[in-house]
Amino acid sequence: MRNTMNDLADWQWNLNAWSKQDNPAASIQHYLTARATRMADGTSRAFAWLCYGQRHDEEALAAYEDFRAAHGYDHLFASVLKAHGDRTADIAEAAVHLEWQAHSNPRSLLAAVTAWQSTASAQAQIEAMFELLAGQQHNANACQLYRACFTLRSTELFEAAANCLTRLIAGSLSHPYLLGAQPSPTVLRDEVPASDSQTTEPA
Repeated sequence: MRNTMNDLADWQWNLNAWSKQDNPAASIQHYLTARATRMADGTSRAFAWLCYGQRHDEEALAAYEDFRAAHGYDHLFASVLKAHGDRTADIAEAAVHLEWQAHSNPRSLLAAVTAWQSTASAQAQIEAMFELLAGQQHNANACQLYRACFTLRSTELFEAAANCLTRLIAGSLSHPYLLGAQPSPTVLRDEVPASDSQTTEPA
């Protein structure tokens, strides 16, 4: 059942942009809102949005319902955030994306690290991972990598995120653009400094 959840939710993440309600992000937003506010019928609404993304696949809907019935909402949404297909959990690669995030979306790192360090509760971990993903919502590749790391190496992932945030706050995280370098037409828009030079590479 867990392998089925992994495949179904990973497909749903990768196929749909975050701006679409088909994406699992919509359902997790409702889940977190319901947990924070005791919103009436909030968790079932969150589940309904998750199922909406699989509305054309009766087998997928049945698999989601079976998993929810067997494990409950918290475990269901944690599993959705861990869905990564067969992606390898590469912390070094994730660190490149995290550094881009520190430069371009630092608040997402702050929210993620704060939630992760606040408590070991399932809700806090789900919130931490969701905030981390939200900072890369334009980048399905980075999001899938983060989900793989969350599944297999979660402590290391959030240690790397906390390290980037600490460096940013301390003022030791610099970017070539802020030192006068110009964007290169040979790389993607999302760039971070190379570790050993002032050149840039895609995030």
